[in-house]
Parts: sequence; structure tokens; C-alpha cells
Amino acid sequence: MTHYEIFRECFPELKLTEEHYNTLAEEKLCREFELPEGFALVKGNELRLLCVLPEKRGNGAGTRLFRSAEEYIRGQGSERMEIGGAGSGLLIGAPDDTCGFFEKMGCTLDDRVAEMSIGELNLPNKPLSGADFGIYTGDSRKLHEAVAKVDPDWVQYFGSGDEAEQRKAAAPETDWAQFVGGRDVFCATVGGKIASFCILGYNDTTILNDGAKRMGSVGCVGTVPDFRRRGIGLEMVAEAAKLLLQRGCDDIFIHYTAVYDWYSRLGFKTRLFLKLGGKKL
Repeated sequence: MTHYEIFRECFPELKLTEEHYNTLAEEKLCREFELPEGFALVKGNELRLLCVLPEKRGNGAGTRLFRSAEEYIRGQGSERMEIGGAGSGLLIGAPDDTCGFFEKMGCTLDDRVAEMSIGELNLPNKPLSGADFGIYTGDSRKLHEAVAKVDPDWVQYFGSGDEAEQRKAAAPETDWAQFVGGRDVFCATVGGKIASFCILGYNDTTILNDGAKRMGSVGCVGTVPDFRRRGIGLEMVAEAAKLLLQRGCDDIFIHYTAVYDWYSRLGFKTRLFLKLGGKKL
């Protein structure tokens, strides 16, 4: 069996096409460990994936694959093994039903996060906060200052308003259904000041792709401290979701979030729970 076929046997709830799997798994960049029963992928100090066919479990194959990956990572000079890893396009942590195995292997798993997508969207008809919403085309310095107040590490992901204008000129709104790989910054503003922000993707390859739907995404969602507790952030995500659907997206992905209850207020559904952590070597 191919790695893709084994992956699908292990995660039947994930409907990835083989093309999407190959893109996200990055197997050519990984060190592979294989047994007849399954395989493991390692990139850097991250155990990106460990799969054992369900009918072959219980005979030690998972343990052997884990130990091989562990010894390889230790041999590269790393002092810690991460399970999944934030850089993984597949599993950024251990799925709930596998945590017992990894803990048995000596891993510590703590924070619980979710991968989400839209269900029955519960979007307010009219914003109540008094904020204005839209694609940001203003001063990139002001945008970066606002982002830095929430998380300085996020600034690198936010382009300038000029870039948004250039993309819109290159891809008229009537052609958004074919827009691949682009990003826009969507903001809520109050009195001309950036109150909340996020990044929109229009055609992303995600762990929830099924090959039939165009997957949009909302990421790096943040609200500037001075504007919190007014409902602005939630309304901004609602308005961003409306825009993605208007521009041809069939589904909307929320990646790697610990505030799944917050998103559920808009009708987003958790598709996969994961726990983050690793093992000190």
C-alpha cells in the first residue's frame, strides 16, 4: 500500500485527495521510516506523521516506528521531539484518540486545539458594534503596529495595503472563483483606527480539503487590546466569512485554534481535536 492509502485507512474522517496529501505531507523533505504495517515521517525535530494500519495495531509496529524516529531526531542533535509540529500541514499535534499511545512513549501533551470549518453559519444580519469592515488597503505601518500589539510574531505574515490593491487589480472580483494562493488582510476599524484584523485565503490546501470544495480560510485573528470585549472580533470574522462565501468559497477553514467555543458561536464546527506537545530527549 502507498503512504496515502495507509493514511486514509488511519484517518477515514479526512477526505484528502492524493494530490492534497502529497502537498501537505512534504514527504520529499522528510526522513521516512517504513514497516509493512505502516510508516512515520520526520522533518527536523518533528514527528510529522505516524500511521499504522488499524488491523495491524497491537503488535508493536507503532512503538518501533516511534523509537526509530526518536533515535533519528536525537542523532541529529535535537534535545526535543515535537509531535506534529506547528509547521505541519497535516497534523500539528496528536489526535485525541492517539494521545494514550504518545503518552505511553514518554510524551507530554498539554494544549488542546481544534481544526474547524463552517457548519450551519450563524451570522448576524447587521453588525452591532458600530465598527466598519473591509479589505485593508491603508498604511502598512499602521497595520503592523496594530498586529504587534496582539502578537509581534504575526507581523511577518501581514503584507501591505498596496499589495492588496495590486492583487485586486490583477484579479477582478468576477474572477475570484479562480483566485489561487492569494491573501488579503481584512480589518474592523473604529474611528479610522484598526480595531481587529485577520488574514483571508481564497483557495487553500488544508487538512479538511476533499477535492470537491474550494476552501477559504480565516487566520491570525486578533483584536487590539483597547477594542476588546465589544464583540468587534466576532463580528469581523462573521463579515469575513460572508465575503469568502460571496467570492466563491464553498467552505471556510479555521486552523490551529484554542478558542473553538468562540468560533462555534458563529456556527463553525470542530472537525478534529489535537493535543500539542512532545518529548524531551
